Amino acid sequence: MNIVLIGVQGCGKGTLVAGLEKHLDFSLISMGQLLRDEVKTGSELGKKIKEKQEAGMLVDIDIVTAVLKKNLENDTKKFRIFDGFPRNAEQADELDKVTKVDLVINLNLPIEIAVERLLSRLTCEKCGFVTNKKYTNSTICPQCGGKLATRKDDNLEAINKRFKVFNMETFPLLERYEKQGVRVVTIDSIDAEETLNKVLKVINEHNN
Repeated sequence: MNIVLIGVQGCGKGTLVAGLEKHLDFSLISMGQLLRDEVKTGSELGKKIKEKQEAGMLVDIDIVTAVLKKNLENDTKKFRIFDGFPRNAEQADELDKVTKVDLVINLNLPIEIAVERLLSRLTCEKCGFVTNKKYTNSTICPQCGGKLATRKDDNLEAINKRFKVFNMETFPLLERYEKQGVRVVTIDSIDAEETLNKVLKVINEHNN
């Protein structure tokens, strides 16, 4: 069962995924992580990805698709959750070539709350662990001991640019999937526990 998560940055996808891990056995398909993992293998694909990244360029869609296909072919989990992919119609078209999307969950959050969360977000520079200034006064990552800091692109100008891109490129995917006959469910993501319970209910209903 392939599940696509859609939502603006700050909507709580990472927190939701962490909660789902306690209830479901699934593969998390995070394209950014898949690309980083491929680079570490030293494969020909990995070398091409590294060249693009070091040049500050976006990785070509055909390379992204090849990495995705490679990972899905080796995946035997019953559930797959796609986080951060697809982000636009082109990526959605490529995903359709590789596998079928069964369920789309749209995490809805008022922009002002998302902005507040992002401006107070802390990210580990070493392992990528994410937390919030509301929950810690420490600059030490509880996962790996690395440094917790505010990302350079977590400023109001950059955040607003990302929201603009989301509204132009990612949000329209909801209508696209509905037209394809894929079930699309919108869930408010203000309260983490409530969001988790609602998402679990939707997944269980769709799976039965």
